[in-house]
Amino acid sequence: MNSLVCPECQHANETERIYCHNCGARLDRSKLLTEKAAHAPTEVQERKHLQKLFSRKGDRMLRAGTKFLKTVLGAVVCATIIVALLPPDLPPEPKNYSFAPMINMDLTSAVSAHRTAALVYNEEQVNSFIALSLKRKDSPAKQGYFPLERVLVKFDEGTCAISTKRTLFGCSIYSGGSYRVSIDKGKIAAASTGGFIGRLSIPAQLMKLASPLMEKTWATLARERNSVERLAAIEFHPQSVSLIAAR
Repeated sequence: MNSLVCPECQHANETERIYCHNCGARLDRSKLLTEKAAHAPTEVQERKHLQKLFSRKGDRMLRAGTKFLKTVLGAVVCATIIVALLPPDLPPEPKNYSFAPMINMDLTSAVSAHRTAALVYNEEQVNSFIALSLKRKDSPAKQGYFPLERVLVKFDEGTCAISTKRTLFGCSIYSGGSYRVSIDKGKIAAASTGGFIGRLSIPAQLMKLASPLMEKTWATLARERNSVERLAAIEFHPQSVSLIAAR
């Protein structure tokens, strides 16, 4: 209805008027109110409309939140990979090794003679010995697609830290860990105190997950490990290790 017709003079009035513009008679607005009520949304329709409105808004917020979380997770993963690929702060590898003691022969002689005096070696001597061991023709260090390039040890009071360098398709991967080592019933017992991959620190509780990175190191030094297991004790001190043969 676009107008109100006066019941007296049949004049078409605007819907906003109460009295007829032509004769002044009171207009019947009941039909207008009835028609307006008929076109007005019901309570159920209004509720459905609001639910639909908020549902769309909720979906948009959910999609935006999911996208944000994926972006944050992707950034964290990328940052972790980058940190893991960065080389740690290690001393440069010497161009030559002036003195590398024959530790294996020393251990064999000490065990055979039941020598009670400890064999003491400093970090430089042990690292020189390990470097030459990696270069043996029968060493497994160079085998496979993930060869072992370098092993570096560092001694502290009660702990031994081992750092390794391996290459994968020309890319250097650094990893390592720190251990408290003892000899128990002819076996080496090593308790991890933490580790790293690149510059990414790994807590001791998660070091078992990184153990595959150290397997080639243990295989390369298997001969040395067997010799150490025949000892009575092994002690680590700052920059030195003491090997004590069985009595």
